[in-house]
Amino acid sequence: MENKIENAAFEIAGELAQIRHTIHKNPELGNREFETSAYIKRKLDEYGIPYKSMCGTGIKAVIHGGASSEKSAVLLRADMDALPIKEESGVDFASENSGCMHACGHDMHTACLIGAAKILNNIRDTLNGSVVLAFQPDEEGNGGAQRMIEEGILNNPAVTAAFALHVEPLEETGFLQIKNGSVMASPDDFAITITGVGGHGAYPGKCVNPIEIGAEILRRYKTEIKNDPQKHIVTICSFNGGTCRNSIPDTAVMTGTARSLDNITRRRIKRALSEIAEETALSMGGYAKFDFNELFPPVVNNESMNKIVERAAEKLSCVRGITVLNKASMAGDDFAYFSNAVPGAYFKLGVGNKEIDAVYPIHSPKFRADDAALPIGAAVLAQTAAEYLKND
Repeated sequence: MENKIENAAFEIAGELAQIRHTIHKNPELGNREFETSAYIKRKLDEYGIPYKSMCGTGIKAVIHGGASSEKSAVLLRADMDALPIKEESGVDFASENSGCMHACGHDMHTACLIGAAKILNNIRDTLNGSVVLAFQPDEEGNGGAQRMIEEGILNNPAVTAAFALHVEPLEETGFLQIKNGSVMASPDDFAITITGVGGHGAYPGKCVNPIEIGAEILRRYKTEIKNDPQKHIVTICSFNGGTCRNSIPDTAVMTGTARSLDNITRRRIKRALSEIAEETALSMGGYAKFDFNELFPPVVNNESMNKIVERAAEKLSCVRGITVLNKASMAGDDFAYFSNAVPGAYFKLGVGNKEIDAVYPIHSPKFRADDAALPIGAAVLAQTAAEYLKND
């Protein structure tokens, strides 16, 4: 049976590639997506889709369905920001903004959502409700999703479900990945400022060495907070103290990341990190100041929303298969704010094609993504929205 949404997606495949290349060539960091935002608005104007600005560079667009006044709405989200990475992909549409690159595929996400918007707008009279399009700033930074929620993106119309895709270069084009429950971790970070007593390196007995305290803190973290990829990961990423070879410094600073897949574990890890650092420093004659920076909560998929994505994908011949994951990623994504507020599903879109490209992971300066995945992503988003509204 012919699928109108799928046909429409592949009819605009060339346009989607052009959109993606334009955005990829002009990457912008979080909260500075000025040209990206302006470009999206021009496309929405072209399609006749109403929108308004949010959070500076963010955009909320709404497609009102045939019975939208009586029904709730579904939200589709794409993040727009790039990373401070110098591109080494070698593609002919590489970044023209030195030191900035779409190394996480947000250009793909945005192009897919623009495509879904065009498709859904053309069939809006058949939609049993409204579709809210969230073009979100600053996913890589402080979490633009939370600010969009605070500015009311889930209201008028009332959003009752949210969906988002993320590219996966290690999965082949044509395949999706999905997981029930926790799918991404909370990507919190922390800093420990250790204060001791500095002095001459020849007389360590007269000093309290903050570097030694830090080493003991690190040892205790490794032995007492054992990493468990099914629950949490703690990693020390920097350790700085001292400026010369023969002087013990007064202070040293350690920083790290603490990633948890549920909020109970998140609170437990935070408490343990703090207690170990402070107790260790005091026992060795020093002092530790522990600062924990809570970023996004874990992304938790709703099983019913996952089933809607799966049902939508089954209606699309371009989706060659769905991989059900049994292991969550320890990376983070602020889509968690949307899926905390309403039932949501966050799934992966395969963009890897070993026949035409070497495959590199996201955040690599050599990252590439297959344009052939664009109409697939647009079709899955559009079909998922239509499927949700049909069943809401």
